Amino acid sequence: MTAERRLAKLEGALSPKAATLLWLEEAQRFGSLPAYVDWLIDQPISAAPFERVPAQVRAAAVEALRGLPREVVRASSHQAVRDAIFLVELVLKLNSAAGEAIRIEGLRYAALFWEMRALTAEAELERGNDGSEGRRPIARRRPIAQRGAAWRTAVTDWLTGLSAAEEARLILERRYLDGRGVLFPDLGRDWETLRETGARLAAVADTLPALRDGRSQGRGLQHLSPRRTAVAGRAAAQAADLADTARLAALDLLGDTEGALAIAERRLRSDLR
Repeated sequence: MTAERRLAKLEGALSPKAATLLWLEEAQRFGSLPAYVDWLIDQPISAAPFERVPAQVRAAAVEALRGLPREVVRASSHQAVRDAIFLVELVLKLNSAAGEAIRIEGLRYAALFWEMRALTAEAELERGNDGSEGRRPIARRRPIAQRGAAWRTAVTDWLTGLSAAEEARLILERRYLDGRGVLFPDLGRDWETLRETGARLAAVADTLPALRDGRSQGRGLQHLSPRRTAVAGRAAAQAADLADTARLAALDLLGDTEGALAIAERRLRSDLR
């Protein structure tokens, strides 16, 4: 092998993490996953991530273990390919999960927003019909105040779920990809917009006396913030589930039925506890 060919081979040989991060950086330049997939359609099969990334890491393993027994090289290269496919699957699963969360949580945000508008309008209407400048008997104010309290609890739950989903993604990015953000730019922008609108909803709600009774005045926003303990627990569970989902998909691609069954059995035992 000439020096030039050897150098070219070494440049294409990367670890699973390095190869995945290189692919991710290039793919994210397309702005969105659909745009990237549209580009891939016209490319040779070797450009597909499930072809390109495993090929690079297999070459790295073979090069690093040159001279060792064939069985050792085969086992090491096979493990490198498994790790690479898992990481690519993880990136795709995290983007898919974020897209689904944006759609679902966006609808929940809209429902909470319009419920707030309805409660506020109803309270203002009652105040106007009462003719006493808001000095209605407590017994008449309480039904709306109680519904307002339930709405505030729903907002807190929504913020907690959104924070847990984000923390789960951050856990996996730190654990497997050196903290590198996996979201494609369009999803990243949509996620940030959802977070910002949620924060504004919580802030606006605290300024609306119609959604509070006298006992809740001056409590601040702490009860409209994500519950940190709940966030941590839910994030850890979601991260484990997402990682297992990526592993199952990777094992399916590799045809490793035994490995997939082992993960499925472990998850079933965990659910039954």
